[in-house]
Order: sequence, then C-alpha cells, then structure tokens
Amino acid sequence: MPDPGMLAHGRDGTFTQREAVIDIGQAQDELRAAWQGGAPGVFVSGLAWLAADAAWYVGGPLYAFAALVIGGVLIVPLAFAIARAFRAPKATRGNPLNALGFETTVPLFAGLLIAFALLPFSETFGFAALAVVVGARYFAFATLYRERLYWLLGALLFAIGTGFAIKEGALPFHITLAVGAAELILAAWLFTRWNAAQG
Repeated sequence: MPDPGMLAHGRDGTFTQREAVIDIGQAQDELRAAWQGGAPGVFVSGLAWLAADAAWYVGGPLYAFAALVIGGVLIVPLAFAIARAFRAPKATRGNPLNALGFETTVPLFAGLLIAFALLPFSETFGFAALAVVVGARYFAFATLYRERLYWLLGALLFAIGTGFAIKEGALPFHITLAVGAAELILAAWLFTRWNAAQG
C-alpha cells in the first residue's frame, strides 16, 4: 500500500503515486532554499526600478516604463542565475508551490498593463498603481517562502504607491527611486535572514 502522503490526483481524477513534496512546510523550506528566501528576485526587481528611475530622467516616463517591462521579464532568469551562483539547490519538479510561484507573476504583468493605461493621464499615478500591485503580490511570498518579512515589504510598497498617488509631486524624486530603494534594502535584509538560518 503506497504512502498516502505520496499520492496525488491524476488527470483522470484517480490517485497516482509520484515524487512530490506534499507537506506545506517542507515545500516552503525547499523553495526557500532554492531561491534563497526570494532575495535575488527582490534584488533584481529593485535594480529594475532604479534603472527605470534613471531612464525617466534621461528620456521620460515611457522610457522608464520600458525599463520596467524589460526588468520584469528578466527577474526570474536573473534571480535563478544568482541563486545558482551561490550554489543553491534546485527545487523538485513535484513541489506543489511551484505553481504558486508562477501564478504570482501574473499580477506583475497585469500591473504593467494598468500602469501603461494610466500613464497618459498621470505619470506618477501610473507607476503608483504598479507599485501597489507589486506590493500586493509580495504578500503571497510570505506563504511561498515562509517569510513574514514579505508582509512588511508588501505593506511598504503599498504605502509608497498610495502616498505618491495621493500627494503627487510632493517629494523631490520619482516613485521609481523610492520603490527601488525599498526593494534593495529589503532584499539585503531577506538575504541576511536566509543566510543566518543556514546555521
């Protein structure tokens, strides 16, 4: 009799045996190890926002938006490369949280679409909306990596986006700089916490 913990629904609705991580805690720990607590992804995202800030000063908001689109596409492959450079182990294909990791990228591109639609009406409001969407996305990472620090990161980006939307032009810098700086700081904090947990 196969271990019930190793059973999963097949496509036809029957139970099939497979190599998979069913325990949620074990699945979280595996992804946390494979992606170093998600720190590389947050780091790359922060660099993308800072690149967008530089592009905004050089060519305007559309250039900033283009930088974020390119950066958004590169987050996963660059984060993967960074994790492998630190010799992080790969997650098993049967990890049930792999799908959640992929699904959290959908709001990112939805946010880009919303931002692009809002840019003609308000440059700041467009990027503020994207910051709120990205912040909301990070809340799911708390479950993905079993890391409550993502609640802080999500709330921080949500607050930055809301603040810039309400008080447009109140600060002498773009929202892209604020979001980028916040992500880089939290990426360092996430990596420090992940590294400390390795013993």
